[in-house]
Amino acid sequence: MKKMITAVLGGVLLTAATAHAEHKLLVTEVLDKNQVEAQAQFEYAHASGDVKGAVESGKIFTNTTESIYSLGVGLGHGLEVSASMPYVFSERMKVQVEGLEPEYEKRDGFGDFALQAKYRLLGGEEHPFTVVAGLGLKFDTAGNDDAGTGTTDVSPFIAASTNLGDHNTPYAIYRATIRNHGEQDTHTISLGLEKEMNHTVTLDAKIDANFNTSTSNLTANEEFNFELASYIQMAHNLYLLPSVSYVIATDQKEKDLDIRLESVDGYRAGLSLYYLF
Repeated sequence: MKKMITAVLGGVLLTAATAHAEHKLLVTEVLDKNQVEAQAQFEYAHASGDVKGAVESGKIFTNTTESIYSLGVGLGHGLEVSASMPYVFSERMKVQVEGLEPEYEKRDGFGDFALQAKYRLLGGEEHPFTVVAGLGLKFDTAGNDDAGTGTTDVSPFIAASTNLGDHNTPYAIYRATIRNHGEQDTHTISLGLEKEMNHTVTLDAKIDANFNTSTSNLTANEEFNFELASYIQMAHNLYLLPSVSYVIATDQKEKDLDIRLESVDGYRAGLSLYYLF
């Protein structure tokens, strides 16, 4: 049951400057040669759901505070590479079954190290239409006492955006995440809109639809994430990125134990610092 619960619920700083700065935050933007970007993201997430078995039922709650640190480098000719490492400050899970004492599970520490490459296939910043493709690799580097997933993931993706004028840039992304050890694979379709309000504030609204495949022990399910974020210029090339999102997942069943996880939803609130060198 823990695998099913983890799979579903896991799937749920300067004075403002007036000069027009630069960032490469849109998914289809690629760093120029010798450009470097650094980002530190901090996020709190809460999720809950109903656990229903043949003879007993209850509730489950998770609360997670984590961070992700990433660094990207432009190699020229439309190619960039990046590396990231998560750190979980606290992840707490509580299962409350009717008539029984609640069960608790916790973990913290470093997550799994990941690499990603992105290549521009078509267009660019001054073009009306841009297409990029890439490949992400997440390695099973975290120890059993830390916050890794226990899998090695391969994630090819393709993304496209178009400039509609008036600083409106819609975009779409498809990403497949393939996991080993018989764990669920995930196919993600994202649709978003980036709207530059002025030289210091940009809004980004996005919907993610995650389709998780079935395994020998888990049925397939879907997760939907509705996110609103903004890029706020704090100094030249330094941005503060607040974000909020609502997450909802369809029901999932653990076949061996005949246990269902239902009515899962939650929210996330994040804050990032981004700098382009």
